[in-house]
Amino acid sequence: MGKYQFTHSWRLQTTAQAVWERISDFEAIEDWEGVTFQKVYHHGHPHGVGDHYRMHIRTRFGYRLAFQFSIVEKQECALIRLEATGDLHGYGIFRLEQCGDCTVLHYYWEVQTTKPWMKWCEPWLRPFFIWNHNQVIYRGIQGLTQHLELQLP
Repeated sequence: MGKYQFTHSWRLQTTAQAVWERISDFEAIEDWEGVTFQKVYHHGHPHGVGDHYRMHIRTRFGYRLAFQFSIVEKQECALIRLEATGDLHGYGIFRLEQCGDCTVLHYYWEVQTTKPWMKWCEPWLRPFFIWNHNQVIYRGIQGLTQHLELQLP
């Protein structure tokens, strides 16, 4: 109970390099409505592996989530894998594929809620939590496409 798995994919009319430059620098992401990032630990690895960030999410339903994530793997223009702890506990994977003149951005997110009220209400509110997750992700892809001056897929 309280465990969620999400898979999203978007086909973007741009290069993997352009997408990578935007999604790999979390602190520079300012166009994701309702979401903020703050680096809390710099590991010193040249590609950011081992860095820790704090992420705050303001949801459409008015509740907030805060969690810390660490970068556990990064492959230039191809992959970012992170582990999360806090209000959400689990992991996420961003994977990029260059397909001709497009880039397919895949995102997999597997987490458990840890807030007591969310765990308690989960049997009744699960559909709303899923809807809310999809709204947060939609705002993220909307911000990314606006930043890259692309049409929303």
